[in-house]
Amino acid sequence: MVSGGIYSGKFGELRKLFNALRLRGYRVIAPKLEDGVIRLKEVTSFDEVPYGWEDIQAPGKYSVREGGKHFRHGPDAPKRILYPPRLELFRLRPDWSVEYPKERFPPTALFAIKPCDLASISVMDRVQGGIGDPYYLALRKKLIIIVENCVEPGATCFCSTMGTGPEARDGFDIAYTRLDDNLVVFRPGSDLGVELLSELNIEPATDEVLRKYYDALKNASLKAKAPFELERLPDELELGLNSPVFKEVAERCFGCAGCNMVCPTCFCFDVIDEPELDGGAVRVRVWDGCFSYTYAEVAGGNFRKDLWARYRHWVLHKFAYWVRQFGVFGCVGCGRCITWCPAGIDLRETIKSVVEWVRSRGGG
Repeated sequence: MVSGGIYSGKFGELRKLFNALRLRGYRVIAPKLEDGVIRLKEVTSFDEVPYGWEDIQAPGKYSVREGGKHFRHGPDAPKRILYPPRLELFRLRPDWSVEYPKERFPPTALFAIKPCDLASISVMDRVQGGIGDPYYLALRKKLIIIVENCVEPGATCFCSTMGTGPEARDGFDIAYTRLDDNLVVFRPGSDLGVELLSELNIEPATDEVLRKYYDALKNASLKAKAPFELERLPDELELGLNSPVFKEVAERCFGCAGCNMVCPTCFCFDVIDEPELDGGAVRVRVWDGCFSYTYAEVAGGNFRKDLWARYRHWVLHKFAYWVRQFGVFGCVGCGRCITWCPAGIDLRETIKSVVEWVRSRGGG
C-alpha cells in the first residue's frame, strides 16, 4: 500500500500509470514528437511519448535526435492548454441571438511535463486564477499533473536559479524521475497520486536508490543556473532603467513577440470581433504580447513606440514588476525565450549585463 514517501520501480510502471489515467477517462496531454519538434499534444498511447529521444537547445537553435536519454520541452507550455491562444467567447447569429460554446472542459492529465512548467501553472494560478478567468478555473479543477523531474537540463535552462527545478517540490499529483533505462523513482503529491501509485508494482526506495536519486538532482541543479542571483534583482533592474544594455540588445531584436508566445506565463490578450459572411460574428480572445508595436497603442499615440522600450518592459515585468504585483517572479527559467528567439538573444546575459552596469555605478 502506497501512503507517501519515495518509491522505485521499473520503466514499465510508467506505462501502467499512463493507462490508468486513460481508464479513468482522462484526456492525456503529453510531450509528442511531431514534425521534428517535441510538442505538448493529446496522446492516446504511451508509445507516443518520445522516450528515447533528446532535444538539443541553444540560443536560437533547436533540434532533436534519436537515442538520447532525456527530452526536455519544446515551444509549448501548459499555458497552451489552460489558456489557449484562441478562445471563442461567444457567437452572434444573424438574428442577434447569442450562442455560447458547449462544455469544453474534459478531465485532463498533464503527463511528463517538466518542473519549470509545473511552476508556471502555480504562477498562472495567481494570475488567471486570481482574476477569476472562468475558462482557466473550470479546466484547472479537472486537472491532474504528472511531472517528470529533470536530471539532464538543457543548455538554455536556468530553473535552479529561479527555484523552480530541476526537482518538483509541490503542486503535483505524482512526480517521477528516470534514473536509468529501467529505474524510475516515484513520489506522490496528493491523495489521487497515492491512489494511482497503489496500482503500480513499486516499493519503497532503498538507500542506494535514494543516493542515486539525490545525486542526480544535485548534479542537475548545478547545471541549470543563470549568471545572476535573485537577491535584490528586482531593485537592481529598476535602478538599471537607463542602462544602454536594453538599446544594445534591441538592435538584434526583430520585435516578433515570439518570446511572448512561447513564454509559459505571459498572459496578455486581446479580444477581437470577427464578422462572418452570414451577417453574424464571433468574439474571440487571442494571445497578445508586449513586443508587438500595436500592444502599447492608445488613442493618443504609442507609449512604448521604441523596440528597446518594449524589450526593457518585458524584462522588468518578468523580474521586477511581477514580484510587486503577484509576489513571485514571472519567469520560471524554462529557457524557451532563449531557444526560440530567431536572433539568439540570451535573456540571462541581458540581466547579467544590466546588473553589472548598475553595480559599476554604485547601485545594487
